[in-house]
Amino acid sequence: MCAPTTLCICSALSSSKRSSSNPLQPAALSRRASLQNILLSTLAITTTAPSISNAVSDEGISAITDSSIGKSVRRSAIQGARIIDNADEKWERFSDSLRDKSRCDENTGRKLFDNGFRKDGTRIGNPVLGALCNPEPLLAFDQIMADKILDLAVQSAVTSNGAGNMNLLKKSINDTEDLVRASFERSIRNSADDEEKKRKSFNFALYSNMRAISNSMNDNPAQVRNFQLAWGQQMVSELAPFADRRDYSSPIPEMKDEFEDYDYDKGKLLDSLGALKVSLDKLRSFGLIGSSEISIPYDDYGSVVTVAIDDYVPIGAEMLLSEQNYSIAGPASALIRSLMDKAKLNYSLEAFYLDPSTTKQSVYNPSQLLLSLSNLRQSS
Repeated sequence: MCAPTTLCICSALSSSKRSSSNPLQPAALSRRASLQNILLSTLAITTTAPSISNAVSDEGISAITDSSIGKSVRRSAIQGARIIDNADEKWERFSDSLRDKSRCDENTGRKLFDNGFRKDGTRIGNPVLGALCNPEPLLAFDQIMADKILDLAVQSAVTSNGAGNMNLLKKSINDTEDLVRASFERSIRNSADDEEKKRKSFNFALYSNMRAISNSMNDNPAQVRNFQLAWGQQMVSELAPFADRRDYSSPIPEMKDEFEDYDYDKGKLLDSLGALKVSLDKLRSFGLIGSSEISIPYDDYGSVVTVAIDDYVPIGAEMLLSEQNYSIAGPASALIRSLMDKAKLNYSLEAFYLDPSTTKQSVYNPSQLLLSLSNLRQSS
């Protein structure tokens, strides 16, 4: 099914991706990285000579030797880069040509992304990746609530018994801010207006907090997961304490066979999705995210849930953390993990950082977070 990852080809090749089939193992994946992995796997199979050991330092990897095998590897790498660039260009032309720029899906209010048709003539996948036909600007950034979200993260890190003493954690956060401040300051200074400056400053603060919390736990998967669950629970208590299934809504029409084959309590799932809907609406009112939509693709019989969040303000910090192999993620993932835990569900979670308007590398600017929960099943 294409719906689980919302348009299989596009999700795998046109986005940065964090995967957690093993829930806390990040795997940043882009179209270029996918092609490189294919190429490198091919080289690994076809090269029979001994491998070259390269010394790694702060300045990077040392140069390959001038041996015959070294020259051969360099020639293969150069040829591979040409192949990847060529494939990149062809994919951009192909994938962008699938976007129907003139049509708007009446359910989602998004520009259609044509993923093809089944043999029975029905369209494959839900059109949730396209940009909104009538984009809405972010609401004014609420600094007080943004700070509250970060405070809840710090409290949760301590109470989940992973980060230790509060004073030590706050010192670690301050040290991290001092360490990375220069990397963020230029971008913050170049903000177009005060609202953009606030959002960029929030990314700086979120990155520093998440990195320090993760380091305090030695990026231990079990401790990070406990932190995410605790943080998510704190946010739900703050944002949607009384929400339930009556608050759940989706732009995707419900089909009669949507839950034909599931082994969990559907009511508990809908209660959690109702709380997620209210929480996301509150975050939108604080100017932390734009529009959001939750869907249960009918052709996956209740085994998949997708959550798309436009204009996701923390996306820069989360992408940077992912690229640096921190598995801690951000507020949206913490919300979902805690709510699925409350519904007593096991699942696989994948995060995609997308530009819903294009796949062209030259103008690619991710702004949408797409979270895909698959293989939903009752926890034991």
